[in-house]
Amino acid sequence: MSSTDAPVGLTIRQCAAGSETLLALCRDFEAGRLAHATLITGESGIGKRTVARLLAQGLLCTGKGEKPCGVCRDCRRFAARTHPDALFPAPAPREKTIKVDTLRTMIDALSRHALEGRCRVIVMENAERMTPQAQNCLLKTLEEAEEGTYFFLTSDHETAILPTIRSRCRCIRMQPWPLDRLRRALEGKGIPADRANALARYSEGSLGKALSMQDDESYWQARDLVRRTFLSVRKVSDIAQAAALLKDQKDNGDRLLDILEQEIRALLHGKMTGQADIDDDFPPHFQGATAFDLRKILESILSARQQKAANVGWAALAEELMQTISEEANSWQQ
Repeated sequence: MSSTDAPVGLTIRQCAAGSETLLALCRDFEAGRLAHATLITGESGIGKRTVARLLAQGLLCTGKGEKPCGVCRDCRRFAARTHPDALFPAPAPREKTIKVDTLRTMIDALSRHALEGRCRVIVMENAERMTPQAQNCLLKTLEEAEEGTYFFLTSDHETAILPTIRSRCRCIRMQPWPLDRLRRALEGKGIPADRANALARYSEGSLGKALSMQDDESYWQARDLVRRTFLSVRKVSDIAQAAALLKDQKDNGDRLLDILEQEIRALLHGKMTGQADIDDDFPPHFQGATAFDLRKILESILSARQQKAANVGWAALAEELMQTISEEANSWQQ
């Protein structure tokens, strides 16, 4: 999926499959009951932008059947951001925030009737980037919005949006994708089953994050290193060899700790839910770890992070962390 449009051929109902919240939103769309302003929130990469774009595109779509069709003239113009009745307020070039001047330009456009007589749609992604002045300007616009004008806002950080704006929107809080649904979606994109399973486990229910990880070969190299070092030490005598592999990884330390924590949390989740499916290349001795053991390792990772922030040498903290992991591993293997 590009950064400017929803996947061609994906309809609102298809996107909503498996989510009662989105299916309810889809039914309101089909019945013509959409609120004039919708705020879609949730973790990065779980599909907020896709939902917002599909709803906005669906309102403008003139094709037959389920909306949006993705192929009619209006859908194509929306995808190219050339539709005269679609506005996309965003930070100005080389700016990080959406400033009040951008909102005033939008308001000026809204003061005119929809150019093609159907409706107007405003899609504002990352709405938390609005400055306080811009948010107050948007609030006034929402209060005075005319019939046939629809706002779709997305945000990773709901609390960064003024409560007065949130109160004037229908708030849709998207949840992480279930493991099976995410795995199927990844396999549907041609990703092999074993890789799709790993991506689903480690992407925290985010399709966007999973796809980003899939394309990042350096991530898989770092993950392999974590498994050959931190996760492979079973006794004190294993540490020296693992430490030699890690000694030049100071600049990559934060990422290695992130991946180690990711691995342990995935195992803990599996233990807690009864779905502890360790993949084939994962160190098998972790099958014997209990939830209590895994929590102790997570506490050690947190301690390592704190030491790193305090400028403790990378080699020393890595060895200390492996010492703790080996001691835990020795205890659960007895």
